[in-house]
Amino acid sequence: MIDKYESRKIRGEIRNVLMDVWDPIGIRSLTTRRDEYDGYIWTVYEMLIAGRSDEEILERLLWIERERMGLPSGGSTIKRTITALRAIKLPQL
Repeated sequence: MIDKYESRKIRGEIRNVLMDVWDPIGIRSLTTRRDEYDGYIWTVYEMLIAGRSDEEILERLLWIERERMGLPSGGSTIKRTITALRAIKLPQL
């Protein structure tokens, strides 16, 4: 089981990646909108902890962009996003 403080730290790192790398709607420079992608943090967190593949994460992020956000094509930053997410240190379970 992951300690709640460690979980909070990981989710904070995911938040940073979603805002600073993924940012499909281009708002990273708007400091008042730092919580824009918070609704997706838990999904990404669970996928990372569960050991989901890069392809599964890619598909989920594409789905969010297309279906939830209504963006036409998307995906331009997803591979960099996955690389950044994989750089987050996860606990050994």
